[in-house]
Amino acid sequence: KHQALSPHCSFVLNPAASGNVPLTTIIHTNGSLTTSPDYKNEAVRLASFENWPVPNIVTPEALARAGFYSCKDGDNAKCAYCSGVVRAWETNDIPDVEHKRFFPACPFVVSTIIPRLESDPSLREHRGDSLGNINLVNNTVDGNLDELGVQRHIGPKRSDYGTFESRLKTFSSWSPHLIQTPSVLAQAGFFYEGMGDQVRCFHCDGGLRHWDPDD
Repeated sequence: KHQALSPHCSFVLNPAASGNVPLTTIIHTNGSLTTSPDYKNEAVRLASFENWPVPNIVTPEALARAGFYSCKDGDNAKCAYCSGVVRAWETNDIPDVEHKRFFPACPFVVSTIIPRLESDPSLREHRGDSLGNINLVNNTVDGNLDELGVQRHIGPKRSDYGTFESRLKTFSSWSPHLIQTPSVLAQAGFFYEGMGDQVRCFHCDGGLRHWDPDD
């Protein structure tokens, strides 16, 4: 009927480009249904920044592109993928860089932001290639890391399980009779391998099983 009444309406012609915020349906354990914006859609994230309080400091376009949507609470911006929140934005902050700095294991950071930063020469200084007076050449450091007070960092083995939500989803077949609960294990960095009570750390890939009551 909408199409018949207003065939030239932007929403009728192209809902995704009309400023409409599409909703995703969530089915709760009690069978009830609710809807929420699909913030994994960049256009939806951008629409959330209506009345953004600090556009002169960081733009809605840059934030949405970096995976953030507005929390409607001051300048709080939340990632649609890892649920990380960044606030107190400052002049010259680059959302991609801040997202990577605070939430390096975020799936969106790993799959989209890091490759984007690597391919943009203008952001070379923000990629971690330079640490003050420590020069990185061909992935080596000029000097002893321990003497310089720099901790070695190795990225997660399973970055696809870098968020609590992604790990928790792996416990769908976890037996309720087992000692540890999925929420506690997921918060501790583990995802379920689907066998017995065996879980594995997303970062170091270490596996654990045969849990005791006191663990």
